[in-house]
Amino acid sequence: MGVASPELMAETFITLFNERDGAGVLALYEPDAVYTFDGKTKAVGIEQIKAAFDGVLAGPMKLSGAYEEVYVAGDTALCRLKWEMRGADGWIESDGVSVEVQKRGSDGLWRFKIDDATGGSRA
Repeated sequence: MGVASPELMAETFITLFNERDGAGVLALYEPDAVYTFDGKTKAVGIEQIKAAFDGVLAGPMKLSGAYEEVYVAGDTALCRLKWEMRGADGWIESDGVSVEVQKRGSDGLWRFKIDDATGGSRA
């Protein structure tokens, strides 16, 4: 899986996340991708990324957000996503701005190479 253009990644990721489709979420990452939520702990590769998402996908939180910026240069894209996580009661539990690097594969589809979920909102 992947997306046809970098601009579609946020909507696709959010939909899969909110549907609790863990396999679909993971299919948006390159096999050797890097994911971090806090910039300190990183998950490298699909198995570690799966472990990083297992807990949050098991919970009730819903994700929303939209890209603030998408820059494309050849087969690489740099994106900033402003997002919010709401609990079952509708209150914002977490929010931030991600910094993402996407790569276009040989199949023409875009996938995450680096996903730093709070990189754009950390000091």
